Amino acid sequence: MTASRTTLLGALAAATLALSACGDGGGSEAGGEPQLVEDGTLVVAMSGEFQPFSYFEGNELTGFDYDIGAAVAEELGLEMQSETAAFASLIGGVQADRYDVLIASMTPTEERAEAVDFTGGYYSSGAQAFVPTGTECTEISEMDAPTVGVATGTTYQEYLEEEGGDWVGEVRTFDSDVVALRDLGTGRLDAVMTDRLVGLHQIEEAGLDVVECGDPLYTEEPAFAVKKGNTALVEDLDEALQTIIDDGTYAEISERYFGQDISGDVAGSSDD
Repeated sequence: MTASRTTLLGALAAATLALSACGDGGGSEAGGEPQLVEDGTLVVAMSGEFQPFSYFEGNELTGFDYDIGAAVAEELGLEMQSETAAFASLIGGVQADRYDVLIASMTPTEERAEAVDFTGGYYSSGAQAFVPTGTECTEISEMDAPTVGVATGTTYQEYLEEEGGDWVGEVRTFDSDVVALRDLGTGRLDAVMTDRLVGLHQIEEAGLDVVECGDPLYTEEPAFAVKKGNTALVEDLDEALQTIIDDGTYAEISERYFGQDISGDVAGSSDD
């Protein structure tokens, strides 16, 4: 998982973005110009291990996050350069000026907001528990000390560690949600907690013998993340996101991966 902001687009935007880009990757004050790692390029980072949001088909990176990044970069008159890294390392990468923006299904939290600046949300989903087929489960907290798998560095791990003290037996961390779900399907775990859309997609794609446990524990709205202080880039990204929602590009991408528009009640999708 704000109201969208206005900025110059088209040829003027492309020119000002290129002129404002600087090699040191420093932040920008409100009303200034967006700072980019490289002139004319939007360096977009994601994990590449969060199917269908970002994943590899052979050697080619693809997914919902990838296509949204490409659409936003095009709207800003920039070339997109995609990068991948372990999810837990992405914030450090944007802080170190390796990336301009994280489009990585990252949910804003108070701790993360101290390290990066977030745009408005760009889709709405929920934190879902999954269990092996045949398990009687309508609420994960009612299971008997389950061993729960979760991807490292996610809000799901934080939730389990903070809220699961009375009922979780063990929290096992994985480099990706996909690996955790596969271990669940083979009986190595009692449950997995991840994004509902990711879980449902992976179950179908891999033919896993896994089902949902009750309703989502909470909903969330992931957002793009940029280096702290790069306010003008946040403004441009919010405006570009609003544009691709309004012109139908977003819905087309979403339908391709999910068979529905997942923008939900994010700010950019409102009618006001």
